[in-house]
Amino acid sequence: MVAKFLKFVLIFCFPVVTAGQSLDLSIDSETNGNNTSTFLLKEGNVSFNSQSVRFLNNGAEEYYDAVGVSSDKSLVSILSWNGEEGEILLYDSEGNKLFDFESIMLADEASFGMYTLGNGNTILRDKIANFTFYDTFGEITTSVSNSSQSKGGEAISEVAINESGKTVVLYNPQIKRDGTLGSKAQVRTGVEEFKDIYFSSDRYLKDVTVSDDGSFIALITARDGTSDQVLIMDKYGNELNTISADEDLKGINFTNNLEQVTIYSGGRVMVHNTLTGESLGATSLRSPVIVADYFPEDNLILALTGNYSDQSGLLNSVNFRAINLEQRSIASQQLSGALGMSDIIDVEFKRNASNNFMLEGANKRVNIRANF
Repeated sequence: MVAKFLKFVLIFCFPVVTAGQSLDLSIDSETNGNNTSTFLLKEGNVSFNSQSVRFLNNGAEEYYDAVGVSSDKSLVSILSWNGEEGEILLYDSEGNKLFDFESIMLADEASFGMYTLGNGNTILRDKIANFTFYDTFGEITTSVSNSSQSKGGEAISEVAINESGKTVVLYNPQIKRDGTLGSKAQVRTGVEEFKDIYFSSDRYLKDVTVSDDGSFIALITARDGTSDQVLIMDKYGNELNTISADEDLKGINFTNNLEQVTIYSGGRVMVHNTLTGESLGATSLRSPVIVADYFPEDNLILALTGNYSDQSGLLNSVNFRAINLEQRSIASQQLSGALGMSDIIDVEFKRNASNNFMLEGANKRVNIRANF
């Protein structure tokens, strides 16, 4: 009787490989010839080198001290610094210069950062925690400091933002006080208005994500000796739910309908209900997880795994894994060769049709068809 019960648990509580399950992979023709530093944006291929960006459509090239790409991949913003003043240039993805204007005086090259919106607005980070917001004509709409003023020091502040710029979160991932790591975050509530939405003296931030429509914010917090936590808020900073995980969490994605969240660590992917925290399914993987997402329309988890090198920007041993939560079955397929990646462009899965997907953001776009 015990043996029969254990057999039931193994079959029905964990995904299993079933005959007939498969993944079909193909490289999109527009990216088939790309080298590892060339990426397809909305209207053309662009090469990012350590100090310059080159638009392959028209051969335009600009040297930069910081560069940003809008999340819809339609615009590229470039900061060029002469040691004092900076110049900000805005290009479309075909290489046509749209605007250029002078920035504020700049003094600390190591902390420069550019964040670009699909409407052409730009956010410039200078020093460690200062942010200046520009409209498409180069006019400053506001500026704000995200500094903690901690005598123990702090990490460089980051920005999490949705495509339209509806929700902008400025966050300091690590603030050191008395040997303990804390963190803080604030959300933009008006043109010149910001609201503190998170502060901790003993938990640091590993990642902050804003849903595509800007309605939800998710923060991954951690403290040594405790479980990682995912704190889910609305766009005003009101706390909605907290999900704990005994994993070294890396990232989180909201589904398009916002009803589920996909949380992943280096070797595990978990799907939870956004508001109740109910676990809807999980899977463990032997290779490091690079990105993962859940598609409720297909009851499918997709995961990209491999060995990534920060130094080379290459992902080797590339493998795709699909888990059908309804059928409790899995399929996997290895991709021949390596994928090039860049800190400038997010790698993500997009759904094209039923059981048809695309990996975007790497040097080659990968078409994925899941057969279940």
